[in-house]
Amino acid sequence: MMRKDITNALKKNGIIIPMGFVSTKTLFMMEDRIMRMRGLYAMWTCCYVAALSALGTDTTTGPSRDFLLYTTLLSTLYTALASYNTIYGNGKPSSMLLMVGPVHQYSFWLLLAYYRGDVYGKSPVEVMNTVHTALVAFFNLDLFVKTWLLACAPHKYLQYVFESSDTASVEDNGQAVAAL
Repeated sequence: MMRKDITNALKKNGIIIPMGFVSTKTLFMMEDRIMRMRGLYAMWTCCYVAALSALGTDTTTGPSRDFLLYTTLLSTLYTALASYNTIYGNGKPSSMLLMVGPVHQYSFWLLLAYYRGDVYGKSPVEVMNTVHTALVAFFNLDLFVKTWLLACAPHKYLQYVFESSDTASVEDNGQAVAAL
């Protein structure tokens, strides 16, 4: 009853409740049905190899180099959680992103603020920082809505996971079998 009262109070004050305008199936479509774990892993690998190449070949020193190193190190959390979620979790890429996305992305913005944006330029390291900032910004807008959904209405995400579970096509869709 209290949840309903809070929801009504927010609506009266013009605050839109996440998920009032789109279904959870649509909200998590990009990572769970289009890109899936393989596509996300391929995208991460491309970014990682590009950052590794820039760090290995560019002689730029200072804040821009440190920023790329730290943010790339943080991004390796995705690979660890992807493996864990595939082996022990529900296998949904959205679950992995909901767990590690805030750690990586919010830390990314803290580091950018710490370096006061002095990480961009024309060297390979600085260009990679620009590319990574654009990617993180794009995914962060999406993550913001999804993490608030999880915080305000976790039952909606859990219902989505339950309803979208399909153990018959585990190999085809690149998802895990739930842990026994």
